[in-house]
Amino acid sequence: MPITATTSTTSFIITLNQIVKLMKDFSTDHPQLNDFGFGQTSEIGTSRQMDMAYMWATFETDSLFSISPNKSIIPELNFTIIFADKVNNQVNFSNSVGEDSNNGLEVLSDMYQVAQDFIMTAVINWGQYGISIPSDVSVFPVQDETDDAVNGFGIRVTFRLKYLNCEIPI
Repeated sequence: MPITATTSTTSFIITLNQIVKLMKDFSTDHPQLNDFGFGQTSEIGTSRQMDMAYMWATFETDSLFSISPNKSIIPELNFTIIFADKVNNQVNFSNSVGEDSNNGLEVLSDMYQVAQDFIMTAVINWGQYGISIPSDVSVFPVQDETDDAVNGFGIRVTFRLKYLNCEIPI
């Protein structure tokens, strides 16, 4: 999964576009995911129907430029990433209740695992691009009762970027 980045003898700068490409590459390579999107969550399924299961990345919280005492700037980008799949609302043959009355529990279980796979991929493989995860990752359930009827998990993750000051002379 090669990335083209701005490089010189003193720095390596990775862009937002390249981070989104890494996420899209993960979704393409993962056997349980069939689609990827980036943008506001209100855009999910608006330009076309998402192929299930999907991964969606968005910014929902502020990101940071951490400035060290030696005046180095370290960008930290905060993403919310959703892993979701279609809930099959069918006749309840097993007389179960709740998420076990359809495939909702199965979807939650699968998407939780995909979220773990994503974090493991980022931790193991993205360091070569100067990307690290400096803190724990928050995980939360996602349940959409609109016409899409999806279940899944979302994560809130911070990506700290290796950035050795600006390439542009000032």
